Amino acid sequence: MKKTLAVMMSALMVGGLALSGCGGGQTATTAAPTEAAKTEAAGTESAAESAAPVAASGEQVTITISNWLEAEEATSAIFKELLDDFMAANPDIKVESQAIPFNQYKDQVLIAGTSGNAADVIMGNSQMMSAFNGAGILAELDSLASKDVLDDIYPGYLSGTTYGGKVKALSWAPHPIAMYYNKDLFTKAGLDPEKAPATWDEMTEAAKAVAALGKDDSGNTIYGLGLPTGKVAHTGTVFNGIFYTFGGHFVDKDGVVDLNNEGNVAALTWTKELVDAKVIPAGLEIKDLRGLFASGQIGIIFDGDMGRGAFRASSGIGEEFDKKMGIAIIPAGETGRSETVYTEHQLAVFEKSEHKEAAIRLVEYLIGKDAMLKYHKSNAVLSARKSIATLPEMNEDYFMEVFNKQSETASPLPATNAMFDNAMNEVTKAIERIVVNNEDIATVLDETNATIREMYGQ
Repeated sequence: MKKTLAVMMSALMVGGLALSGCGGGQTATTAAPTEAAKTEAAGTESAAESAAPVAASGEQVTITISNWLEAEEATSAIFKELLDDFMAANPDIKVESQAIPFNQYKDQVLIAGTSGNAADVIMGNSQMMSAFNGAGILAELDSLASKDVLDDIYPGYLSGTTYGGKVKALSWAPHPIAMYYNKDLFTKAGLDPEKAPATWDEMTEAAKAVAALGKDDSGNTIYGLGLPTGKVAHTGTVFNGIFYTFGGHFVDKDGVVDLNNEGNVAALTWTKELVDAKVIPAGLEIKDLRGLFASGQIGIIFDGDMGRGAFRASSGIGEEFDKKMGIAIIPAGETGRSETVYTEHQLAVFEKSEHKEAAIRLVEYLIGKDAMLKYHKSNAVLSARKSIATLPEMNEDYFMEVFNKQSETASPLPATNAMFDNAMNEVTKAIERIVVNNEDIATVLDETNATIREMYGQ
């Protein structure tokens, strides 16, 4: 009991991050479904979304959904519209939204959940869901959710919402990390601007060639590759994908923290060499890297689908920046596959909800075809469901095609412990000690490993 309380109190002190996903290790590649499979999935979805009424005829139940979407200008209108659509299609259910600002969201939901007053449907990202699961406030969805819906979710996304073999949330609007590159800088460096690097070695050589350009016309340094190495948990989170590329991992197959492994050492050695060669800038966060990429000072950057909007805004030329921007899946590394991690929004049902059937119906509606097509049209979000991700409406341009393709090999973050955010801060400190302070890699990883294991109670 004392240990559980300590974990919950620590979790309350950790702010939620925009980057999300959970689970551990690597996932199998999933082939696109056949036309017959799509038709079958569409049929089963319709059946699931027109399930028997939750309340008796003429009665109406009221459920709540906690979220930060209604609190943000970019998503408030579409979120309200989706809830209105659901209620119009389900007159036996009334939905009330509990809008909470993002930077307060995790703490408020934990407090409400542990006191038995959380919303029926809980929105979150993977770090948040890990903490919510650790606090015991999430219902098991294995039998509550439709089997057809569960089977339609890409395995990588489903594993990211599974804890101890039980599904505790469903993926909504995932953001796999892919590769962007600057076509103008590729051309100046003698590279083919229409041919993205397909392997990690090719990407490394391309980054070195771009960095060899030295400075731009204004005297600014040009870097070949932008990877976050700044002092925020996001840095450690992103490096999970780099570790996977080199055959490494954060936790072993048994979920035990295992930082000092051959793949991680190789990944950090590679990073250190490129930082020393000024191919990668040192000590920058993702927001800084986005600005440099948009201004033509970085040749290659890894980012989610939300990056395009950020680059357009930072460049000052809007959609015209797309002409300078190439996009491709992450190059294959030591494992022979495109290794990456994803961030996402997730939806769960409160364990103590008195209206679980109504709650799961709302969840399945929001991740269903009609809602996702409307949400995609409004905010260019992706779907975690195979039958929806492959629809023409979700692949209207090459940009969306790439990110939907990247979904097939995206791995969840190993965020199954409620202290994951804290652990990523420790990984970030380790990266700084290695690339900035020139400390020994193995020694730093051993010390960081011990710190995180103690934090995790391992």
